[in-house]
Amino acid sequence: MPVKVWAAKPVMEANAAIPVQQLDQETLSRLNSLSVADAVKYFSGVVVKDYGGIGGLKTVSVRSLGANHTGVMYDGLMMNDAQAGQTDLGRFSLDNISLIQLFNPHQPALLQPARNFSYGAVLSMMSRVEEISNDVELAAKIRGGSFGFFNPSIYFAQPFKGGLSVSGNAEMQVTDGDYPFRDYETGDASVRRINSDVRNYRLETDLAYQLKDSGVLKAKVYFYDDKRGLPGAVVLYNRNAGDRLNSRLFFTQASWQNKIAPRSQLKVSAKYTADQKYYLDPNFPNSAGKIENDFRQREYYISAVYASQLAEGLGFSLASDYQYNQLRRNDPFASGFANPSRGILMTNLALKYERNRYHLFGNLLFTGTADKVATGKAAKPYRELTPSLAASFRLTAHSPLRLRLSYKRIFRLPTFDDLYYTNVGNTSLSPEYAHCYNIGVTGQWQQQHYFQRLFFTVDMYYNQVRDKILALPRQNLFQWSMQNIGLVNIKGTDLAVQADFGKSGRVQTSVQLSYSYQDARDFSNPSSLLYKTQLPYTPKHSGSVNLGFSWKAYTIGYNVLLSSYRYRAGEPNNSNLVKEWATQDLSVRYALPRNKNFKVQILAELNNIFDQQYEIIRYYPMPGRNFRVGISFSKKVKRNHNA
Repeated sequence: MPVKVWAAKPVMEANAAIPVQQLDQETLSRLNSLSVADAVKYFSGVVVKDYGGIGGLKTVSVRSLGANHTGVMYDGLMMNDAQAGQTDLGRFSLDNISLIQLFNPHQPALLQPARNFSYGAVLSMMSRVEEISNDVELAAKIRGGSFGFFNPSIYFAQPFKGGLSVSGNAEMQVTDGDYPFRDYETGDASVRRINSDVRNYRLETDLAYQLKDSGVLKAKVYFYDDKRGLPGAVVLYNRNAGDRLNSRLFFTQASWQNKIAPRSQLKVSAKYTADQKYYLDPNFPNSAGKIENDFRQREYYISAVYASQLAEGLGFSLASDYQYNQLRRNDPFASGFANPSRGILMTNLALKYERNRYHLFGNLLFTGTADKVATGKAAKPYRELTPSLAASFRLTAHSPLRLRLSYKRIFRLPTFDDLYYTNVGNTSLSPEYAHCYNIGVTGQWQQQHYFQRLFFTVDMYYNQVRDKILALPRQNLFQWSMQNIGLVNIKGTDLAVQADFGKSGRVQTSVQLSYSYQDARDFSNPSSLLYKTQLPYTPKHSGSVNLGFSWKAYTIGYNVLLSSYRYRAGEPNNSNLVKEWATQDLSVRYALPRNKNFKVQILAELNNIFDQQYEIIRYYPMPGRNFRVGISFSKKVKRNHNA
């Protein structure tokens, strides 16, 4: 019996009613990227905050809405951090990722959980489990490079008789992170970054089972353990940093999907997550001489969605989710902590119409919340309705151009840190409310002149965020409070071009370009010096270039990232200026001549070719020129299911 693992239907960027960008496995292999955070920098409209390169935390903001408005989805279910509301994308290696997609605001698909519709943008990661075939596969890779980098990994996939497939992936990353940089005060180029070491391990197992009633059962178990130094800001001749962060993430998720009638499907999903973060600052100037935080989160999540085809081209779905989050603090400084818990019920109704030249998608999401605390006052409950609507249509019956328009209203709940963090949280906070508008044009040509495929998209957008949650100092810089005072107006343009050229001799060439313009201004307080100024760390102009060449057994990638100047928090003057930067990377893969079932590749990467010193966050210098080399092996064996 052949094994079938049903993957989601691929999204056609040119036809989608909402903006979507994607990086497939071949493109990812050319990007000189280790983590998902490195790869998403090549999407237009994305700003990644990178606190110091190798050991620094990495969060992503899409179209200046903020990291809390970006949902991160892994194999169809959302990752969630109720404590901080931001997912550290540096946790996710590219070793087991086959596809990354960015949706603004959400995936235009019916059979998905209600929670997937609650964000301003969704970053979707698909693992290689979606590609499991009838073959037995074993793959291994080992890489090493600058700053003590060492990265072995192994992957296997095994199909069994009766419709069962199992796959697994294990990986380790180790680095000293002691890269050199030019000292800010003395100009000394021999100074090295300290406390930027990383040691992490990842184990991942997937199971897929084709049931006899045509249903599909999928399950995943994921474990990640990370120990790292947190490199500090390099200021006032002080390069010392002793902060440590240990994190441990475990989750298991499962989904069952079945066709229950000729035109109807049902999908049920469940997930359990345990997330621990231990932070230590051994040099903090208090009576204890240190700060020690030990936070432990638990999430229990279940979802059911029913989708049906009402008529040709017209479908609807009804989804309902429930999630329960707990946060507990277990350290010597935990006295009086609220130890909050939160229950959230979401119900979503979605409609989709695709016929001839027209694509329409709309949804209405209900969200109900309730918080409880062990100590102190709990935040009030909320009941909200948030709609969205998107449409695209071909300009003429045979035109390659499509026009698309969309609108979405969203609200972002305050996180546990916003509400309950000791001496900082404010239980009276309101959610952030945002209105998001988009208008765009897409075009696609196949087999035209020199191009196998030419695709472009241009989108202009306007976002307005009210009741933005900001941290403000009280009596001094050591006492802060969270307040709703923000009003932000955001205008921008995203441009993306992809061209796959026909073969010229034995050379195959592809080009991907992206450009973003973001005008994100603070309209919170007309009497403030910051009134109508650009949001901190938001460049007005940014872009990327990815060139790919294939020649005989060689695959070459050349990548460029660019960013205009921006300002850190504070007045937009020279003391707060963060300069513009551009980096260039080169990667080469060589496939040794072997039979088609056994492949060996030599890998080489040169990053930041011209050794530019630059910053994404002020006083957190990024790595200069560095290299990585490695070798990979993969073997596939055809399985005889009749044996």
